Amino acid sequence: MLIVEGNHEKNKLFWLIFNCFPEMNIHMDDIWIYGTNIYLLYDDIEKEYGTGWGELNDDIDLPFVISKKQHMDELCYKENFTNIFIVFDYEHHDVNFSEEKIVKMQKYFYDETDMGKLYLNYPMIESYQHLRVLPDYEYIDKKIPVSLQPGREYKTLVKEETAIAKLVEFPHRLEDLLNRHFGICDVQKRRKCCKKILDISDEQNLENKILNILYGVIEHGNLQTAKYQLRDKITRAEYVHNGQTYWEFMRRIFKQIICHNICKASKIQNNQYPIENETYRQKFETLDLIKILEVQNIASRDVETGFIWVLNTCIFLVAEYNFALVME
Repeated sequence: MLIVEGNHEKNKLFWLIFNCFPEMNIHMDDIWIYGTNIYLLYDDIEKEYGTGWGELNDDIDLPFVISKKQHMDELCYKENFTNIFIVFDYEHHDVNFSEEKIVKMQKYFYDETDMGKLYLNYPMIESYQHLRVLPDYEYIDKKIPVSLQPGREYKTLVKEETAIAKLVEFPHRLEDLLNRHFGICDVQKRRKCCKKILDISDEQNLENKILNILYGVIEHGNLQTAKYQLRDKITRAEYVHNGQTYWEFMRRIFKQIICHNICKASKIQNNQYPIENETYRQKFETLDLIKILEVQNIASRDVETGFIWVLNTCIFLVAEYNFALVME
């Protein structure tokens, strides 16, 4: 079970990760969108278990809390799941921000096989996109001022500073083009076309492959226009240049993003950098999410002069599942 904060986490980031790493074998139905931030989740737990939760060896059942709040037809319990992962944003800019609450959440939810394991993203989920190039040797020192508020300001900053956001959006823009401009209204047909297009890896026969995919799906008079528009989009996305499908290309991108964030997390926690390839696994296994949070809290206390280290931890799910996927 994967509990996430919003739509971006489920339908963009993890949808893409699970397509790029099919070995993880996680179904999209196992991803639950909570719909609001971690501080309100804390309040929901408190409403259910009281103000002293976590101090009296309470057995907090997060699937129960969420299914009850969302009025699901059937209440769910943690016993129904083998592993529970929780992904939320640090969101220092939120009016409900509380060091006490977020530290308590991070300390309590540390075991995916029991109550669940919490991954915090600093300052927000979009941090996984916040690399200018790959490799990005400046990422290790990347931070944002606490004064950068509200959250949409950070989202805008990321889009201005990186090309990764466009790569993540590519499948969704592709589907939107086929829907709005070429009239493929049937969702299943449209997604089937998108998948076939994203599976193309042959740049030499790109136009013919596009025509074969679209033939009989869109009106004959639109075939040539669609062919040229899709060819241009795919060429600009660059993945076919190296004979790769979109999924293969993004798998390589994600592996680099994961390694960048392992390095960054190690620097925040231990002030150690760089990391040699043969020690990545060792450094990953010694990461302490509580210590990292404590460093972030200290660095960001002053609203005017404080800062937040840009760091994404939720993509560590791939390394958590099988570290060999990261270093293959």
